[in-house]
Amino acid sequence: MRTTGVLVLAVLASVGCSKAPPPANPSFDDALSYTFRTFNGDEVDIAYAMRQLETQIYLGMDVEADRERDRALSPSELSEDDVFDIDRPDRPLADAIPVSVATLSAHDPSPHAEIQMAVDQTPVEPYSPDYYDRTFLEGEDCFADRSCARMETRNDLIKDNALMTIPYWFYKDFRWVDLNLPDPEDVPEGETAVNDGEPRWGIIAKSWTTETFAGENENAYIHQSFTIEVWVPRDGGGFVRDGSEQNADEGEWTTDSTGGGTLRALALWTETEFDGLNVSDDVVAGTARKGIDDNFNAQEEHLDTLNAR
Repeated sequence: MRTTGVLVLAVLASVGCSKAPPPANPSFDDALSYTFRTFNGDEVDIAYAMRQLETQIYLGMDVEADRERDRALSPSELSEDDVFDIDRPDRPLADAIPVSVATLSAHDPSPHAEIQMAVDQTPVEPYSPDYYDRTFLEGEDCFADRSCARMETRNDLIKDNALMTIPYWFYKDFRWVDLNLPDPEDVPEGETAVNDGEPRWGIIAKSWTTETFAGENENAYIHQSFTIEVWVPRDGGGFVRDGSEQNADEGEWTTDSTGGGTLRALALWTETEFDGLNVSDDVVAGTARKGIDDNFNAQEEHLDTLNAR
């Protein structure tokens, strides 16, 4: 049985009839896996990947929809090529259930970077209300103001919900990316990509677990988890519609990179096991996307409060 829980089932009963999000189209899958795979690569490659993903998010889902289900997709599983550069559990990647959720934030990427600098992350993590500590391995003193491009962290936390209480930890790395760098094919071989104009700063983060974790009663397990997360400015410098685009499933939404604030998206691949419980994949997908969206909302409310002071 495949189940999931890194963003765990806090309100299982309320989503008992949930259906899994629709499958992502191949273009979205390609952009997402490429973004995950190139995270540790050259900035020019990550910038290209994030631009492709930005476009596919706007075309693939209605990011202004009220229900998180209407802002969610089911991506394809990760491949061995995607995880080649990380230490991970020796588990089949196909056992990790995927879900991706997007939303809009009224705040620019920089305030979102400030959130990441807190040691205590419990104010913005509703499913870890008692303990979520971040240890900075690199970049603590320079990431927020972009005087360095990369930050590496270890995160120790307790996930607490109706099904399990489970302490675990994971790595999460962050990078600033200039989305106005040229396409990789336009950079002469052996030369460094240069943006001669104004930068367009976005953020990308990647997290992963390295081992299996058991719940306090040893009846629940987190076997593997991976995420990729992006913050892309809505400054009109990215995907802008000209009327020739076609949304997925003939959707009629019109959102693009204009409008201010930030496009946010998080994709999660995770495998957990619950002894003695029969939890369907549809319920797993529904609770996972709700957990992601609750985190989005908690961070947005936090920034709203700070902005109002």
